[in-house]
Amino acid sequence: MDKYPIVPGRGLNTRIATDQRRSFIKDMGNNLQLISQSAFQPHQIINNIESYIGSVEIPLGLIGPLLFNNANNSEYVYAPAATTEGALIASINRGAKVVSLSGGITAEVIHQKMIRCPLFMFKGISESVVFRQWVLQKFEEIKAITCQYSNHAKLQTIEPVIAGWSVHLKFVYTTGDASGQNMTTKCTWHAVEWINENFTIESGIKPLHFIIEGNGASDKKVSNYAMSQGRGVHVIAECELDERVIKKVLRVSSDDFLRYFNSSMIMSRIDGMVGYNINSVNVVAAIFAATGQDLASIHESGAGILSMEKTTKGIYFCLHLPSLVIGTIGGGTRLPKQQEALEFMNCTEKGSLPRLAKIIAGFALSLEISTFAAIVGGQFVRAHEKLGRNKPIKWLTKSEINFELLKNSFINNFPFKDIQAIKLWDDQFCENGIMINLTNNVTDKLTGFFIAEVISNEPFETNNSEFIQNGNSGKFLIKSKPLDDEVIKGLKLLASAIDNDLTPLFSTYKKNLEYKNSHKKEWMIYEALTEKGFSCIPKYYGKKIIEEREVYLIFMELLDFNELLFINTENNTEKWNDELIFKVIKDITEIHLSFKTGDNSLILNEFEISKPWKAKELYQKLLQITTLEYHAESWIGLIHNLIGYADKLQDEYLDIKIEKTLTHNDFNSRNIAIRKNGDSCIYDWELAMINFPHRDIVEFLSFVLPENFDDSRLMNFLQYHYEISKATESWDTWKLAYIYSLKEFLVTRVSFYLTGKIVLDFNFAVRVLKTACRIINILEKN
Repeated sequence: MDKYPIVPGRGLNTRIATDQRRSFIKDMGNNLQLISQSAFQPHQIINNIESYIGSVEIPLGLIGPLLFNNANNSEYVYAPAATTEGALIASINRGAKVVSLSGGITAEVIHQKMIRCPLFMFKGISESVVFRQWVLQKFEEIKAITCQYSNHAKLQTIEPVIAGWSVHLKFVYTTGDASGQNMTTKCTWHAVEWINENFTIESGIKPLHFIIEGNGASDKKVSNYAMSQGRGVHVIAECELDERVIKKVLRVSSDDFLRYFNSSMIMSRIDGMVGYNINSVNVVAAIFAATGQDLASIHESGAGILSMEKTTKGIYFCLHLPSLVIGTIGGGTRLPKQQEALEFMNCTEKGSLPRLAKIIAGFALSLEISTFAAIVGGQFVRAHEKLGRNKPIKWLTKSEINFELLKNSFINNFPFKDIQAIKLWDDQFCENGIMINLTNNVTDKLTGFFIAEVISNEPFETNNSEFIQNGNSGKFLIKSKPLDDEVIKGLKLLASAIDNDLTPLFSTYKKNLEYKNSHKKEWMIYEALTEKGFSCIPKYYGKKIIEEREVYLIFMELLDFNELLFINTENNTEKWNDELIFKVIKDITEIHLSFKTGDNSLILNEFEISKPWKAKELYQKLLQITTLEYHAESWIGLIHNLIGYADKLQDEYLDIKIEKTLTHNDFNSRNIAIRKNGDSCIYDWELAMINFPHRDIVEFLSFVLPENFDDSRLMNFLQYHYEISKATESWDTWKLAYIYSLKEFLVTRVSFYLTGKIVLDFNFAVRVLKTACRIINILEKN
């Protein structure tokens, strides 16, 4: 069996990753030329899809007008409907016409709710009964926990259901304008953790197991519970058709409807059909696709109950949709075209969810009437033959990033003095790094890189041609930082795709990892290095911090690719000649020395000392996963060496008596650009820690040296570093710190790359592993 293929850039929605996947598909002999022609920009779909390759179009038809009778007025409504089924739009519009000519439709929302149903397991039913009673007594406290994690989800009830030694807790929420699946999951999970901890303390009974969902929420499933109790929006639409209009438009009579209705109702009962309707799900699916709803909820949302009765006027129709899972915010509703569709329906204002539900129900009932008429009137097949051949924090928004917000945020070296305006460029792309992309999968917050333009009354003084638009304007880079907790959540999401046992370890040991304070460390370092006059970093222009809104913005130079010799060379060791390697070693060493000798006590207090043994369980799990994943590889013995390294890191660290300093801690060729004049530009300092200066050197060399590097070439670089570091220790002592730092790098970072390689395109991981291990072997021999 061939080796399992790795799809490039899996999990990353960037232009580079998308192009890599398209090339991967092309190499398989497929050419998705039309699918690749998509209007979506990577930042627009970051939370909506993974492994993006393009898009397919669904034709949109206009349905309506449909006369709606509201409380105080009547209006004609329209909607876009996405479908590839011929005759569907025509049938909806035929139904809308007969309804409108008969006086219109009335619809009401009965309730909106979203359900999550965690499961707890006990030793027996007696414990289950105690647990049920305790949960009911603690409702207000549990509700208070859930309120901490969403602005929209409001817990209404908890309904415990005992099933022997198991207890299912139906958490019933209202979720405002959102459908609420994700927010209620988050709220419920935190409540579940609180219940597990506090019930054990107060009762002395410890649940054997618990999970977030015991399949009692009917999520994306049709169930009797959802039909009777409701899930999502329960909406009812009704109308009374005039006999004359029925005959004129539908070519049938009310008697035709009733004659077949009763018989078909009997058959639906024989078959055990949930509810009764003709094809209301067609409208649900069409409007779902047009407005960005969760397509997996179509079948439960389309499960309706149609009823009809004879009247003196003609016939009365009523359609219940008891579990219409929809939202006007969140999910796919934020995509540009889907948002436009909602705007067209006047369903984007706060509180517009009931309107959307009523519109869907109204058109669904229209289709029910039209399709039933076509069936009983013998028009159904003919119509298809003719037409169917073919948190509760106000996060920063882009619109807020303007001159008023930023005007007092720049330091003296900002090139513009008399600023008139600042605006973001939405049509210019700036690639985000791995951590930002992972984080963007778990938060809707505005994070990542953004290109901003400054308009000034004074000419802009720079030689950077990319920066200048004209004499009085230019561009700079804004980096919006996610919180360290959000980075951990992104890592947990990645871990969940690899091994479920790995996921909780990132939470357990987050205080011992380099991600702690990652949202603060970078600007602090840029600020300190700028004050010290270092030029080997991007030009730093200032920051904007609003802690209560979790806003951490850094303003820096927009690197001009035309002025760079190279950038992002983690897979291109051939670009690194000796002169450039010596230059980078010199630059980072000067930074190390400045933090060792300068008065940096305040800034250094914000950085953790690297002590990886405190998160040993996490790294052991990473190595265990890589051992299983790559057991057949020729280099698997290197992984076994790493397992041994992890056990001895603390002892070896304590034996080394060398002064530590601030280290970049992610010092590789992905984070170092070289300008055309040969100067280095070192960026992405958010993982910095206090460590031996050797840590940056060995990571850098592990990335830039090819696998077949010459031993003497390596030793020249290390001896050079030893000399310019002004070391007072002997070479043998100094060398021990190289060996320790390599082992730490392998255990903490390379293990992450190798594990991540299971789902992401870390092509460099194996090469870096081999290079770092070979450096250890050389040092141990010399």
